[in-house]
Amino acid sequence: MTAHVLAEAGYSVLILEEGRRWALSDYGNNCPEGMKKMYRRRGMTPIMGSVPIGYAEGCCYGGGTEINSGFWHRTPPEILLRWKAQYDLADSYPKDLEPHFIWLEKNLHVSLHGREWPASTRMFARGIEAMDWSYQEVPRVVEGCESLNFCPNGCPSGAKRSMSLSLLPQAEKNGARVLTNCRVKMLIKRNKRITGVLANLLREDGTQELIRIDAEHVFVCCGATETPSLLRRSGIRFHIGDSFRVHPMLKVAAQYNEDINAHKSVMPLLQVKEFWPEISLGGAFFANGHLAMLLSENWPDNNLLMHQYTKMALFYVAVRGTGKGTIRSSLTGEDTTSIRYDLSAEDLRHLSKGLARLSALLLAGGAKTVYPAVYAIEPIADEISAIRWLDQLLPKAGISLTTIHAFSSCPIGERIDRCAADSFGKVYHFDNVYINDGSMIPDSPGVNPQGTIMAFARRNALNFVETNK
Repeated sequence: MTAHVLAEAGYSVLILEEGRRWALSDYGNNCPEGMKKMYRRRGMTPIMGSVPIGYAEGCCYGGGTEINSGFWHRTPPEILLRWKAQYDLADSYPKDLEPHFIWLEKNLHVSLHGREWPASTRMFARGIEAMDWSYQEVPRVVEGCESLNFCPNGCPSGAKRSMSLSLLPQAEKNGARVLTNCRVKMLIKRNKRITGVLANLLREDGTQELIRIDAEHVFVCCGATETPSLLRRSGIRFHIGDSFRVHPMLKVAAQYNEDINAHKSVMPLLQVKEFWPEISLGGAFFANGHLAMLLSENWPDNNLLMHQYTKMALFYVAVRGTGKGTIRSSLTGEDTTSIRYDLSAEDLRHLSKGLARLSALLLAGGAKTVYPAVYAIEPIADEISAIRWLDQLLPKAGISLTTIHAFSSCPIGERIDRCAADSFGKVYHFDNVYINDGSMIPDSPGVNPQGTIMAFARRNALNFVETNK
C-alpha cells in the first residue's frame, strides 16, 4: 500500500523484500510445500508465554496477503473510539477512514462469495440459526472464487486479489523497484535521521552479499514481529516492542454423519458476531494435515478419525486478546526474533466461553461430536458437555492455541507516553523513518485486521505525500 501511494505520487521507491517472488504456477501446492515457500520459518514461529501460541506469517513477495483467507472487515467504530480515547489517535474516526475503505474495496474487488455456500458453511449457518444468534457472511478480497481450498498455499487461480496481483504490479508500473531475497539487517543512523540500510542480498547461485542502500526516507513495513525486531537491533527502542497483542485462537474439529468434503471447498464463510468484540466464532481452513495436527492433542484416542476426514470440518473461537507481550531481537542470532505473549485471565475465560458456545452451535447444526484442540479433555457430544465451559476454565496446561493476527508492537498516536510513533507513523525522536504495517495498530481490533492495516497505511502514505510537497 505504501509503495503504491508513493510511486503514484512520483517518488523513487525501492521495496526490499526478504522472501522470494513466486509465479501463479508456483501456488496451490500441498501445505508443507506452501509453508516452505511462502511462510517465515516454514510457518513454525513460536510465541512463548504462560500458554505457548503457534504463529504463522507470510514471507514472500506480497506478504501475508498471499496466504491469508482474504477476509475483509472495516474497523469497528467502538474500536476506533477506544483508540482515540486511549492513544489520542488523530484523524481516525469512521468518517476519516471511510474514503480509504471505499477506495480499497473497489480496487481490491472486496465482495461476497456470490454462489452457493459449501456444505461446511451451510452446516455452520444451520447451527447459528438454531441458536438464534446473529452472523454475517464475511466479504473477501476475492474476485470469482473457484473454491479450490488453496488459500493458505497461494491461490493458483488468481481469484484472490493478493498484493502480488493488485497493488504491487501497479506500484511497479509507476516506477517502484523490488529487490527480493533481501533481508534488512540494520537501519543506519546519523543523529535524528536514518540515512539508509544494511541488508543481506541472497543471489540466485546461493551466495550472499552485504549491501548498503541510502535513502531520504525509510518506511518499515516488516510486520508486527519483524518491524520492532529490526528497529530494536538498530538502536531504536522508544516504546518499540513493548505492547505486542494477538488474537488467540482455539480450533475444534466437528464430525458429521454425512460427507462435508471440507477439503474440496473454501473454508466456512460466516462469522458469529453475537459476542463481539471479545469473542468471534468462525470457520477454519481444512486439510488432512491440519486435521491431524488438531487431533494429535489426543492422538491415541483420535487417530482413527483420520479415516473419516470427509465427514469433518474445522472451526475456531478467537478472542480479542487483552494480554500483552514483547518483541525482542534474539540474543542467539540476528536472524531470529524472540516473541512473548502472556495469555490473560480474561483471554482464558473468553476462550472457555467461546468453546462452550461454538460447540453448542455445531451440535445444533448437525455435528455429532466436537473435538477441541485441548489435551486430556473428553470430546463434546452433547449440549450439557458443551455448556459446562461457560462456567469452567479450560486447563492452561492442555490448551493448544494458534494465531495469524498480530499487531500493536509499535503503537501510533499522539500519546507520547505510550506510543512509538505519531498518528501517521513517524517514529518519535526521528525525522525520516516511518512505521506503516500491522505493528502500528494501537490495540487488538477484534476482527480480521487486513482492512484496518491497509486503510491506515493508505491514510498515512497520503499524509506523507501531502506534508512533504
